[in-house]
Amino acid sequence: MKRVKVHVDGIEHEMDTSKPLLQNLLDLGIQVPYFCYHQRLRIIGACRMCIVFNEKTGRLITSCNTYPEEGMSISTRHPLVVANQKYLLQAFMTRHPLDCPICDKAGECDLQNYGAIFGPQKQIVPVSALEKERHQVDWESDFLEYYSNRCVVCYRCTRACDDVVGAHALYVEERGFHANIAPTIRPMDSSTCEMCGLCVYVCPVGAIISKPFKYWTRSWLLRKEKTVCNLCPVGCEVQIEYGVGDWRSKEKVYRIKPTDDLNVCAKAFFGYDALNHERLRTSEVFGREETRGNVANFLSSMLKSKPEETLVVLSSYLSNEDYMLLRELIERTGVMVSASITFELLHFLEAYGSYKQPSFEEVKEADFYVFVGEDVTSVAPVLSYYTKAKVYKIGNIQRDSKFNPVVIEKEELKTLEGKGLIVFNPLGMSAKEAEGWGIYLGQVCKEKGFKLLLVHDGNFLGLMKHIPLEWLSNLPEALSKARRVILFGEDPLDYMRLEDLENILGGLEQLIVFTPFKDGIAQYAQIKIPMDLLGETEGTFSTLMGELKASRFLPKSFNHTEFLKNLLEYLPEDRKSPVVVRSEKPEAHRKVHLYRSNWITKRSENLTKLYEKNLAVEEAVRLGS
Repeated sequence: MKRVKVHVDGIEHEMDTSKPLLQNLLDLGIQVPYFCYHQRLRIIGACRMCIVFNEKTGRLITSCNTYPEEGMSISTRHPLVVANQKYLLQAFMTRHPLDCPICDKAGECDLQNYGAIFGPQKQIVPVSALEKERHQVDWESDFLEYYSNRCVVCYRCTRACDDVVGAHALYVEERGFHANIAPTIRPMDSSTCEMCGLCVYVCPVGAIISKPFKYWTRSWLLRKEKTVCNLCPVGCEVQIEYGVGDWRSKEKVYRIKPTDDLNVCAKAFFGYDALNHERLRTSEVFGREETRGNVANFLSSMLKSKPEETLVVLSSYLSNEDYMLLRELIERTGVMVSASITFELLHFLEAYGSYKQPSFEEVKEADFYVFVGEDVTSVAPVLSYYTKAKVYKIGNIQRDSKFNPVVIEKEELKTLEGKGLIVFNPLGMSAKEAEGWGIYLGQVCKEKGFKLLLVHDGNFLGLMKHIPLEWLSNLPEALSKARRVILFGEDPLDYMRLEDLENILGGLEQLIVFTPFKDGIAQYAQIKIPMDLLGETEGTFSTLMGELKASRFLPKSFNHTEFLKNLLEYLPEDRKSPVVVRSEKPEAHRKVHLYRSNWITKRSENLTKLYEKNLAVEEAVRLGS
């Protein structure tokens, strides 16, 4: 990183030559107006608002596509700069409707803010009221809406879709004053669009909005906090906005947005409503509210009595701190323990051997990628945003088709040369199939020097790190042998048929469920204990991006981590070995879909609607073919 000295408005500053002049100015806290620039998007210099005056050449320059040089001297407040910015702003205002009172972007709109900074605007172009109306483009979507007259044609949305997501779901229709943003395929909801919401987030005005958020509240009424998303293994930092939106509403989560890293997918952006779905807020015993202490006392008695008949089923959506506490619980009691990874990932790892997770930098720097198994874009969408090299594919192709992958057979892996990364997604595989892949990929990676990246549910890396794999029993087998089950989340429903699970649950003496929700498997449980979700859990998660810390700020959270600490106080200190049952290799019955990826996102009405619409289209295409 080379740094040079640049004079800005008469004051000397050091700047980074690897960043555009505009970004350096913003990093220094110097305010420069702009619309089209975004630090994650390629630079196109479309809006011209970021102009500064180069005092050495006596010319105006756009700061977004100019890089600092030693001895450069610029002015951000030169009369020519202010006059030209005001002129440009008035041009942007020519067709823009004054509908701030009903626009969802009000309060966080760049055009609104600059209008206040530069003062009253004049109409500099002779356009009549009738001519102001730009052709309206219907995106045919239940989730995204485009207002043509509000658009400042900054191309942020199309660049985010093309360059970051790679979905190519938007393009610019017409040119000049007639330019509009249009979907490449209609209806939008069942197109190549992944409903990540980045077009909504990067839009500097209210041209693209989220329909589920429309008219519900105002940005300034909401509280905003950042945390780490745990709905998939990537580890994106997201912003959760919550509060009491208006006179119609109760306190709830209103939306989830990315940060300027632009790491977000549909699971969080439109799946936020799962955080409001039929939440279990207090512990219950046989349908009646019970104190935490009484429930912890009862559970400890059960764990100390016949632990070999008690099964603890772990969720991949717990924090590392939770896993450490649960490991202590298992060691003190000797109960059986299982998790969803015993359907396939456990058997893969035992066959593969020692596994070392590559860093995210190593993931991004690969010469080529080989996607093995189910659709990676559906399981860990943001991982696909960083997959920019050539892609080979072994297995089903759904959303992964955006890479135009080269389809190869298993044996062709050995013919590839270079710094390759194999992305292995075992979801939906049988234990036997996963075991076969473990043996084969272990040999290939050793011979060719390829790196392996595993993809699974939530914090599966944290589970593998803190719970010894040799302790884990195969889930269906352990469920059939157990008389009492303590279940975290609802992972079994992702893999097992409901009727099979109901038969097993019917034979249990007791079912204790840690769950965020009142519905689902909680309805079969005698004891229900709340489990915290995104924004309610404080702890670390082992993600593809490294060890990241999540924050707890949402109101009414139960804090199941504290409950587990209390539970340990009732248990003996002596150590026991857990009972392990593994005589059978389980068959999984799981299907992967971008909008239906786990038991949490299944609670989202938004994602369910998207899932059903896409399923209907896929079925129509299948029948048509």
